[in-house]
Amino acid sequence: MLEQTLGSTPGNFSISTPEDFWLYTNAARLEANYSATDYVSYLQFASIQTLINIFHEYRFFIQYFINDLGLLMYKAPFGKFKCIIAEIAADELGSTPEKTHLTLWDNFLTSLGDSPDTLSTSRYPENIVLLQQLSQWVWERPFMYGVGLRGMGAECLCQIYLSAAYKKLRSNPAIIAIEQDIDWLFWDIHVGEEDITHSKLLKAAIDELLTEEPEGLNDLVLGYNQAKDIWDVFWSNLHIRYSEAV
Repeated sequence: MLEQTLGSTPGNFSISTPEDFWLYTNAARLEANYSATDYVSYLQFASIQTLINIFHEYRFFIQYFINDLGLLMYKAPFGKFKCIIAEIAADELGSTPEKTHLTLWDNFLTSLGDSPDTLSTSRYPENIVLLQQLSQWVWERPFMYGVGLRGMGAECLCQIYLSAAYKKLRSNPAIIAIEQDIDWLFWDIHVGEEDITHSKLLKAAIDELLTEEPEGLNDLVLGYNQAKDIWDVFWSNLHIRYSEAV
């Protein structure tokens, strides 16, 4: 499986303080923007069925992410970070089952034409293995590793990939033809201000964690690097499988 060390950080970053880490994540986000654009560029010309196949698999990222937030919240010490993760989890779960973000994604999928009867079945088990590995690491590895992996790594990097996918999706002629029939609520939330606000709150909470536990910086960076690799593999797998159909 994908394992990284601090020595493999892009641009020969030397990370010894929280300030170094945030400079590094800013550079990593720029790099992720390029990767995301490469991996999702074909969405602009994909058929509706290809789009269904791709976005069907992202459903499982949402499902595992919500579960992993619960694990992370359980392991977190009482304080700002625990409260922020609880807030993000509450947003993901909604106030009723009909408002969970997983349900909102299912509404998007079915409005595209995906079958409600097959929503819970993955068509790409290799990516399920990746998601299961993430959950295992959150539970088994140090708490700060999990913060980098599923706090910073999922919540912050997710917004980059979703924004890139959304731009290509909305310019796809097949989507433009039926856009009034598509349920866009999930996208309205996740490419809007809510995710940006979450990222800012997380940064402040992680700074507090590092003040209380500066020795956790190493695990934080390792977890974040691992998350970047997993994201690349997840989307690369889909790109390899489905881009040839475009």
